[in-house]
Amino acid sequence: MRLLRVDLTRQRVTTETTTDELSGGRLLTAEILAREVDPGCDPLGPDNHLVLAAGPLAGWGVSDAGRLSIGAKSPLTGGIKESNAGGDVADQLANLGYRGVILAGALPVDASPTVVVIDGGDADPVRFVPAPDYRGLWLEETAARLRADFGAADFGAADFGAADFGAGYTYLAIGPAGEMLMPAAAICAGDVRGGPYRFAARGGLGAVLGSKGVKAVLIRKTKSSTRPRGAEFRAAVATYHRVLAGNPRIEVLRKYGTASTVMLVQALGGLPTRNFSQGEFTEAERLSGEALYDLITARGGEGTPTESCMATCVIQCSNVYPDAAGRRLVAPIEYETLGMCGSNLGIGDPDVVARLNRLCNELGLDTIEVGATLGVAAEAGLWAFGDAARAVALVEEIGQGTVLGRLLGQGCHTVGRTLGVRRIPTVKRQAISAYDPRAIKGTGVTYATSPMGGDHTAGLTVFAPVDHHDRQGQVALSRGTQITRAAYDALGLCVFLLGSTAAHPELITDMLSAAYDVPVAPAYLAEIGRRVIDLEREFNRRAGLTQAADRLPDFFVTEPLAPHGERWDLPEAELDRMWAD
Repeated sequence: MRLLRVDLTRQRVTTETTTDELSGGRLLTAEILAREVDPGCDPLGPDNHLVLAAGPLAGWGVSDAGRLSIGAKSPLTGGIKESNAGGDVADQLANLGYRGVILAGALPVDASPTVVVIDGGDADPVRFVPAPDYRGLWLEETAARLRADFGAADFGAADFGAADFGAGYTYLAIGPAGEMLMPAAAICAGDVRGGPYRFAARGGLGAVLGSKGVKAVLIRKTKSSTRPRGAEFRAAVATYHRVLAGNPRIEVLRKYGTASTVMLVQALGGLPTRNFSQGEFTEAERLSGEALYDLITARGGEGTPTESCMATCVIQCSNVYPDAAGRRLVAPIEYETLGMCGSNLGIGDPDVVARLNRLCNELGLDTIEVGATLGVAAEAGLWAFGDAARAVALVEEIGQGTVLGRLLGQGCHTVGRTLGVRRIPTVKRQAISAYDPRAIKGTGVTYATSPMGGDHTAGLTVFAPVDHHDRQGQVALSRGTQITRAAYDALGLCVFLLGSTAAHPELITDMLSAAYDVPVAPAYLAEIGRRVIDLEREFNRRAGLTQAADRLPDFFVTEPLAPHGERWDLPEAELDRMWAD
């Protein structure tokens, strides 16, 4: 396994070889950060690393195995953070022969912004291209300029989705939010059609890339690969794909996307509404998967309810949401954004949510953090819930870098504290996502105890067949889900595979065994999942995040949630024992 180390301070590049062929994704980011980064460092200083890591099945033609993990010390939580994205970056890194890239140090301030170009090869694998005229560009224009400067010259922003990014490069990039070092900033990953629509959104990692003086990272695209694909591997992949294709849940995701979750959470009384003051939204049906499907198909044009975020994806749960004239308004629109920028803000018009989504994408912002931030801003009186025009104007201010915009870009926790709001929905200073923990208690346990902070991707429990209002068994449910999801992140696997593969881990381990000619037992998934969490927890402990950080805000305990009157009632002692063994 090869790693590419890029010393930005000295503009030196080395290639390293390690012996653990199976280490990748979130496991690799945790291992490198735990070994090389001082947990007490300034997350926006040169001593922090930004690590890009593909999973061990990236580039092998395996469906949904090409997610890219990005890890660093988070400027939002102050602890370790991994955020991952679809697109084709992980596959292309693997095709170049790299499992990961370590971006260390920082470029001089007067040299930024810079485009880091990874060409691969032994002689001169990386170039540093000064790009002062990229400063401040929104992400669609950034992608278009990258294509013009490093790929085919006839590519323009209006062409996204019409053609592949070309024989040149795929990319990672940040928008103005990352350049302004905002903790709400995300990193965009190019998708299979070249569009800037896949985001490693959580934890402020866009600010980390910006702090290193880097506007974009290009990865040369190649189909060449020396990896053998023997009969045993081909058979294991065929079995895996057959099981995926036969899962009825995939048909729901393919048709309705993640928006299919809206009415499920509404029925549980856990849909965040008006800054988590209620769990039921009167206009939820307008934001539902069924309503979006009808709207997308009726408008036609560039819209589609079904799209892949990775070249080999069988699930195809992404979408392109069109405006009334059939032009692409945003791609994709997901459940988390519908919840946090829709119901949480008292906005039931999907066109408005889509516009907020598009602005966040263009500026390189996490829609979850922005939605939560606007929620506390509304409670503080900066605007009124449901005022679509004012919500859009506030996000635009973030992009303009006004004083208010820069405050909002700091994220929900800072805005809430600054404006004196009591109801601040954050854990470890990161906004929780669109599942109220009083109604979906297992996910509340995840928010509290995950090393990632308030992040549903670390262990979402809403699809488990349990009584989500009953606190019994929720700690065990969250623990198991966190371990499983950490393992999938370590392998670069999409978590939507779980409906097909959770009960059959051999589907995954058989492919690993055949690919690397080593025995991999089904128990390996639980082993690496727990190893990831242990590494991350130890990093956080050394960074100063104690058990006192493993708590939900008090208002979840004291305020009953309409319509069912639920409160957060998990004993703190149970949370403290969760990772004891």
